[in-house]
Amino acid sequence: MQYTFFDKFKNFSIQHRKVVVLFFCACILGVLGYVFNIGYANRSKEDFPEIQKLMAVYRKKDKDIYNNLEIIEKKEIAKGIDVSSWQGEINFAKVKQSGIDFIIIRCGFRLQQSGKITEDKRFKYNISEANKYGIPVGVYFYSAAINKKEALEEASFVLNLIKDYEVVYPVIYDFEMFGVDRAKGISDEVINNNAKTFLSYVEEHGYRGMLYTNLKDVNNHWDINKFRDYKIWFAQYFDQATYDGEYDIWQYANNGRIDGIKGNVDLNESYVTYKKIGD
Repeated sequence: MQYTFFDKFKNFSIQHRKVVVLFFCACILGVLGYVFNIGYANRSKEDFPEIQKLMAVYRKKDKDIYNNLEIIEKKEIAKGIDVSSWQGEINFAKVKQSGIDFIIIRCGFRLQQSGKITEDKRFKYNISEANKYGIPVGVYFYSAAINKKEALEEASFVLNLIKDYEVVYPVIYDFEMFGVDRAKGISDEVINNNAKTFLSYVEEHGYRGMLYTNLKDVNNHWDINKFRDYKIWFAQYFDQATYDGEYDIWQYANNGRIDGIKGNVDLNESYVTYKKIGD
């Protein structure tokens, strides 16, 4: 008699029932473990009670921080730059005379390897001088947050840095390290939710929230529909932007030359102006 594969498997299963049962149990547990891990990794961290408790702690700590400036927002074109410690010491008197309408200043960043939040070493000088010479200011934070807890920590850090200065342009969330370094294995959904956590928190405190992105990231990683309530800062170094979506500031060059700054600086065009009432 010729036995089929099914007959052989049936006989083996009868003779080795325990082995077969253990094998299938292991397979089922493996599948369940995989599904659970994927769901856990992508689950919104705000679903967890400890995140809600942390939110309450930060809100209590930052309850006295609020941007009380009365700001006029108009659909007008303005020319601006963005700077950080990379530009070294800036002569803001000369920058003012150069005709720049606004300046976006990096206030800090999270280190990719250690995850430590660090203040930009030129931030206080840059924002103090910009305020002194009456140049409208926005700020950005270079994030490496991998969950909502870290995004909330970054937002609180920024608020406490800028609370004593005049910030009329938006507070900007800049995340660019999708799938690498600390963000390796972190889903786009989690990163998107982190950005919303940051922006929502700064807006609770009277500042205008803005998301920074570039062509690759806006097409492949950001769910831009989630950010309809926020401003967009779009970067593409080209004669004309090729992105069809809406954006409020275009960072169009990284090799600009401005009197008062040694070396290159990023150039921006804003389609919305922000001015303090009375200026």
